[in-house]
Amino acid sequence: MTFLLLFLSLSLLYLLLVELYPFKKLKVKHISSNILRLPDLYLYSFQIHVHSQFSYDSLGKPEDIIRSAMEENIDFVVVTDHENEDIRHFAGDRLIAGMEKKVLGEGGEVLGDLLLVEDLKVVAHPFREKYRWRSELPEDYFFEIVDLKDALLERKGFFLFLIPYILFKALISRRLALDVLKKLIDIRRFARLYLKMGISNPVVGGLDHHVKFYLREVGIRFLFPDYLHSFRLMRNFLLVDRKLNDKNDFIEGLKRGRTLLSFSEKPTLYWKEEGFLKILPSKRCLLLRVSSEGEEFYEGSGFELKPGYGMNLFLGYTYSLRIGSLYFGLKPLFLFAWKEANK
Repeated sequence: MTFLLLFLSLSLLYLLLVELYPFKKLKVKHISSNILRLPDLYLYSFQIHVHSQFSYDSLGKPEDIIRSAMEENIDFVVVTDHENEDIRHFAGDRLIAGMEKKVLGEGGEVLGDLLLVEDLKVVAHPFREKYRWRSELPEDYFFEIVDLKDALLERKGFFLFLIPYILFKALISRRLALDVLKKLIDIRRFARLYLKMGISNPVVGGLDHHVKFYLREVGIRFLFPDYLHSFRLMRNFLLVDRKLNDKNDFIEGLKRGRTLLSFSEKPTLYWKEEGFLKILPSKRCLLLRVSSEGEEFYEGSGFELKPGYGMNLFLGYTYSLRIGSLYFGLKPLFLFAWKEANK
């Protein structure tokens, strides 16, 4: 009887949190688009805003970062410890040394937070009040539109989801457990906040991963949270028109290529061709365009849209079930920004 009750409870949790939560009534335009030709693009996966043992508030080891990157097929990981670059002694083909640094005003007040990677600068924690950007924002600065740690910990009800997350991870599968957490990442909110700032900076997603507990003994390795968890929750892709030979090439490629935040290990492709923005997601999805002119949902397995002038953010969602205009089990799939020059 006890086992039966546990099974029924887990089944109900699975149905509610994995299949049905959250649900929304949406007005959606259905698009039938046959994209027959793919562009000549090179794809590289990367992670940024990762902390190691060289941050005062993290215990993760460089070897764990590299191991997790190899296991998840991440091409490059940018480690940005607080106020130091000691991780440079462990840098290699995959691991790139950077630094997280507070930007201070003349009176010592915090004007923002920057990730520094050679001459590349990324505004970090932009929507967190403590680090909200309060200074001039050059156009060549990248913008951390999603900070994974902030997105989860500051989401109302997050700790209520930890119980089913732990249960699913222990008793069913890690993938289902992570799917529950992905649904808490409100990419629509971040897209709106970004547009409200009136900026057009290129965007990336940062993990802001800190390891808070570490146990290492003969035959035992346990860290929490594990780098694998955040690597599987969200990753970035760089889309460039040429092969990158090393990490120096990667930094230069970031400056001229296009980025995509992905909540799947499979990337979504996007490019402009014959006046249309073409989007080829890794699976059939809902596409939300967010711009100064409003928001519009589309559904399909491929999309060909007029880009629209100014800054547009394109957000992809998967879902478990549709009943009329009700969509159940919405989960983020991707996010990217596209700026179209004015006439």
